[in-house]
Amino acid sequence: MRSSAPTLEGFDALLGPHVTIVTGKGGVGKTTAAAALALAGVASGRRTLLIEVEGRQGFSRVFGTQPWDYAEREFRPGLWGAAIDPAESVYEYLELFYGLKRVQWMMERSNALDFVTTAAPGLRDLLLVGKLYEIEARRRPDGRRAYDLIVVDAPPTGRIVPFLQAPEAVTEIVRVGPIRRQAGQIKEMLTDPRRVQAVIVTLLEEMPVRETTEGITALLSAGIAIGPVLANQITLPRLDVPALERLQGLGPDTLRERFDGHGARMSGRTAQLTLDLTAAHVARQQYQAGLRAELARTGAQVLGLPLLASHTFGPEDLEVLADVLALQVGEDGPRAADRLDATGYATVAGGGV
Repeated sequence: MRSSAPTLEGFDALLGPHVTIVTGKGGVGKTTAAAALALAGVASGRRTLLIEVEGRQGFSRVFGTQPWDYAEREFRPGLWGAAIDPAESVYEYLELFYGLKRVQWMMERSNALDFVTTAAPGLRDLLLVGKLYEIEARRRPDGRRAYDLIVVDAPPTGRIVPFLQAPEAVTEIVRVGPIRRQAGQIKEMLTDPRRVQAVIVTLLEEMPVRETTEGITALLSAGIAIGPVLANQITLPRLDVPALERLQGLGPDTLRERFDGHGARMSGRTAQLTLDLTAAHVARQQYQAGLRAELARTGAQVLGLPLLASHTFGPEDLEVLADVLALQVGEDGPRAADRLDATGYATVAGGGV
């Protein structure tokens, strides 16, 4: 079921930079996509950390774990998770750079934290990105990186550029001292394509695709390398154009008679509704293909993730999505191969309607 010409070759092409920042319009499933990317990282043999920065606890729900906090915890083999927030980042920053310990209770009682995170535009985001910088630069005793891959469920596309440009905004205000030096180091990391890439998640709908193309332009203008675009929740085909034409050629009366001949009662209204739904389904496939082609014209590589039809969505489904990504870069993906037929995979991978 491998694609004959994958857009990216191998896990190193998909997950080469140390940090993958996942963004997208609200509601497109960026948390799900980030989790799938992290699982693909584990499958590739990478020691992987999955981070959320918005305090929504999306990962703890989908993986069925205890709520995540600032501590990095291994919740399944090879995969760690953490939820970082500005408050903990402030306390850690003061301890690391100024040696100030046991000030947390004082800041909380005096509301000093609110002042610190709102006194300068972008400082709150700088604290979050600064923690990401610290993790990316961290080393194990043997000199290897603490994590081979860090996947960040980042703010949506409407806020991602200001979030990532927070170091630059702060340096315009803070002219000297460790904050300015660290901000410069963070910007250097963010604009190094060997260290950081942005992955945009979208649905194949008009508004998300438009925001994705605008996001690509904005991120490139900010000096952030663009990884693949992930087209999420692609509807799998149940019939193609020739099959639709055969059904429509029957008409509602003959279709109803055929069903009756097989022991299935169907009214004339239901027969017409069936034809209408099948036509809408094929039109949806063509609509998806057109929007995917529009994304491809941006120059970004487009990888697909299928809409999985199930009553619940859990870790097993995430593993299927991770394997779908693996197949599209020429790697093994046994769970996806079991879940998708050849036609479904071809649609997800962009090989046809």
